[in-house]
Amino acid sequence: MPNHVSDFETGDSRYMVRSLAKGLSLLLCFGRESPSLSLKELAERMGWSKGTAYRFTFTLQQLGYLDQDPTTKRYRPGVKVLDLGFGCLSSMGLTERAQSYLEELFQKTGQPVHLAVLDDADIVYVARRADRSLTTINLYVGARLPAYCTSMGKVLLAYRPREEVRRLMKGVTMRRHTPHTVTSLERLHREFEQIRRAGYGITDQELELGVHSAAAPIWDASGQVIAAVNVSTLAGRVSLEELRGRFVPRLLEAADRISIALGHVTRVEARAV
Repeated sequence: MPNHVSDFETGDSRYMVRSLAKGLSLLLCFGRESPSLSLKELAERMGWSKGTAYRFTFTLQQLGYLDQDPTTKRYRPGVKVLDLGFGCLSSMGLTERAQSYLEELFQKTGQPVHLAVLDDADIVYVARRADRSLTTINLYVGARLPAYCTSMGKVLLAYRPREEVRRLMKGVTMRRHTPHTVTSLERLHREFEQIRRAGYGITDQELELGVHSAAAPIWDASGQVIAAVNVSTLAGRVSLEELRGRFVPRLLEAADRISIALGHVTRVEARAV
């Protein structure tokens, strides 16, 4: 993994606090594929000596942003990292304003519903309502999944500029999780066009066999898509036709209501003015 410090160096770098940038960059080394790392692995990923890596890990550990397993000596993000993320979400008002609408959508559909945001080429779950899991994947608030093969991920990517999508997907291995997984970026862009036209997206067993879902965008007051909401169903119990005809209208209604709560003026609102 390349050193991320250069990624922060935009504009006038004279005011850059490089030690802070390096600390943040080190935290970015952790992810879905690398939930824990040794000191040696961190030093290699950052291009540092072990001594430099130790000083940064020691500082972050003392502040609560890193935890170290006493047996394996491997590091993983600490609770304070979650505090930063949830603090950001709270300041956006996203989870608080969405929760009642997620509950209503869950009650109307009887299916698991989720809310996620985009983080690089992954989605991060920030809220969910379910009384059971349809998947063998452990889904929880804070869980990360690849955007390219999830309904919420496709919706979030669909509303980003093409060049930004190319940058986000650069270096991402589009693994074929099932025979249905789309692994071509060009095909994804065609799907993105359909999503923008329809206002929602559907994935059919792309991440795991037997599960498909529909997702819709959440818009903020500035007209930006900042999150996505989805409904997941079992393919053996709910056909794609039923998913579109029965669940998508309720999903779109929930997405509109969450967007309105965030200050976005929807088409329905605009017609009523």
